[in-house]
Amino acid sequence: MKSDIALLILGLSLTIGLNVKAQSVNEKNDSVEVINTFKNLFHYQNFYIGGQPALETLQWLKSQGVNKIINLCTEKEIDHFSENAYNEMTNAENLGFVYHNVPVDASKDYTPEKLALFSNYLTGNEKVLIHCAGGWRATDFFMAYLIKNRGYSINQAVEIGKKLKYSLPLEKLLEIEISMNVTE
Repeated sequence: MKSDIALLILGLSLTIGLNVKAQSVNEKNDSVEVINTFKNLFHYQNFYIGGQPALETLQWLKSQGVNKIINLCTEKEIDHFSENAYNEMTNAENLGFVYHNVPVDASKDYTPEKLALFSNYLTGNEKVLIHCAGGWRATDFFMAYLIKNRGYSINQAVEIGKKLKYSLPLEKLLEIEISMNVTE
């Protein structure tokens, strides 16, 4: 009888321990890491999200196992950056990245078609850099991807986005937290 109770207690302890360990792993997987070594770069699960990367950033990302880049800059932004810094596409391909451009020109390109094109490039669990000039469009499209393709609620995606580059100015103005929902 005492040995049965001891086994029951041991089993419950192991179960609780495994649940706590699994919970802490999930919390870690859902956290956003700020990459302080580089300006404007964040890491969430297998995604790196940010603004226009320097060449050194691309080299570092390659060493971290990132193999794909999705650039949301417009052709005009890309040309300007190429003239003043380096040609990202050429250098990315030389480093062995698969490179995609989904040009997003302000809110006029915040369309379901652009989101679908963006989402089509996010297959599997590969490590991906998603960027635009400053990181705002990259964050917005990433949040929409999480909702549309990964089953996140709007509030869950917003919480991740706030740790990246998303802000809801209305929250600051009113000094409140806003919860969003969808009505159909």
